[in-house]
Amino acid sequence: MGIVAFRKGWGWLLLVALTISTIGDEISLITLMFRTAGDRTAFAVPMLLVAQLLPGLLVTPYIGRLVDAHDAGKLLAGAALADAVVLSWMAYHPDPVSTMVGAGVLSILFAVGGTATFALIPVLATGLGMTLARANAVLEFVRSAGMLAGPVVGGALVAWGGAGNALLIDAVSFALLALVVLGSGLRRPVEVDVDADADGRARTLFAEYLPVLRDRRIVIMIGVLALGVFASAIADVAFVFLVTVSLAAGAMAFGLLTACWAGGMMAGAAAAGVWPMLRPAPLAFASAIVMGAMMLAIGIVGGIVGLTMTSGLVAVGIAFVIGGAANSVHNVAVRTMLQREAPAGAHGKVAAIYSAATSSAGILGYMAGGMFMPTGAIDAYLLGGALGVVAGGLGWLLFTASRSKDA
Repeated sequence: MGIVAFRKGWGWLLLVALTISTIGDEISLITLMFRTAGDRTAFAVPMLLVAQLLPGLLVTPYIGRLVDAHDAGKLLAGAALADAVVLSWMAYHPDPVSTMVGAGVLSILFAVGGTATFALIPVLATGLGMTLARANAVLEFVRSAGMLAGPVVGGALVAWGGAGNALLIDAVSFALLALVVLGSGLRRPVEVDVDADADGRARTLFAEYLPVLRDRRIVIMIGVLALGVFASAIADVAFVFLVTVSLAAGAMAFGLLTACWAGGMMAGAAAAGVWPMLRPAPLAFASAIVMGAMMLAIGIVGGIVGLTMTSGLVAVGIAFVIGGAANSVHNVAVRTMLQREAPAGAHGKVAAIYSAATSSAGILGYMAGGMFMPTGAIDAYLLGGALGVVAGGLGWLLFTASRSKDA
């Protein structure tokens, strides 16, 4: 499959629009959380979290096929425009049912946009004259910046004008992304499915995914990624209790430590952008080990040495900066490896498997992490850290033993 670059001079504008829409993702998440929590309805927040994740997970296999069968540029623009419409509708319908339904629709649209973006990264790399690894690093930096700025902007917008106005401003960010994508001419041509039956019938969904699933390197990489996400999700659940119970700190400490992780991610993305990354697989597994080691270190220090508020905040903050940096390097290396390993015509399906595996692992990790709360945060970090280290080490052994082509 050949790739078509976008109009000259639009590359960096595309990245700016992606940055704004990434901040918009975070704004919508925090705005809907505030709105739902304000209703004081039992189980409303857990239902919202499920609505934001489960619908997109269920349709992910079909989204992967959709992206490989149609122009990913048009799909990204269409999904962004639909995001703007849904968010505008939700701004004027604050009732709980509308919030849950809207969150479910956004879950599907975000899955379409994320899969299409994954398939378009090689186009961006070519158009900007970058290596694939550097383009992934730039996108990771953009996402990290959105994760850092989004909650702050979202909280400020809700406090300033209410949830409805925050959602309307968020809708504008997605409409802007749609206009920039359409104006840039960003396109990716589609391969004709030569494996379709002679009578014109399309292959089954499983048959379309089978060639990707037969690539053991892709399966091993995604499997290790899923185990790493499971480990991190256990620690994510424990994080708030690590701060409030183990460290006896408050909201300010929570925000500072969150910023440490996001700042580390930005630093890691910047560093990954200057590395040639000729062999991304070793970096992916090594960074997974580092993330696990940082979680394990927090658990060991907290469980054996003990943490006072001041020393604990310093120790956890340092671990979070290192872990966040490793997280970005890991994300860049994984995406680069998967995009190189899979043929261009299968990038949508690879992204779908990648997304489904990580979302499923995240849900299971949240459930497992909940078993340790509220007083077992240190134990949760010990378990999560140990699993992360094992995932990276075992994954590398399995990966190097595979007989597929080199990464």
